[in-house]
Amino acid sequence: MMNFISINQFLLSALRQPWTAIYTKLIAIALIYGATVHISNILGLTGTSWLSTPFLWQSMDILLLIFDLTTAIALWRGLPWSIWGLFTGILFLQIIPYTLFRDHFILKPEDHQILNSLLGTEILLLSIFLLLLYLRK
Repeated sequence: MMNFISINQFLLSALRQPWTAIYTKLIAIALIYGATVHISNILGLTGTSWLSTPFLWQSMDILLLIFDLTTAIALWRGLPWSIWGLFTGILFLQIIPYTLFRDHFILKPEDHQILNSLLGTEILLLSIFLLLLYLRK
């Protein structure tokens, strides 16, 4: 039976594997890119005034900015809790909101496709991560 300490030891050993270490660095870079998008949104550099966007969008920009920066730094440093944070954050900050509360994030018809692409990408990234953890490569 696995306990919290043994799970963290498993994650730490997985993070020390070459392919998993490289993958976590790539995910960290992607998260930093995501953080720059949220900063750009907040500063109004994306063509839309952030203050004119719905409160939910503003909240998500702030939450995702904090999530992206925190998780990227932790993944880069190879901290075991970063994997918990990555999976939990993507599930609760993206997959659940963009599926259960989908209508709140769609202002234009093309937003459907954007959300579908985002969800597909997130599921693919997590699936690859799970495979690397399983194989410990």
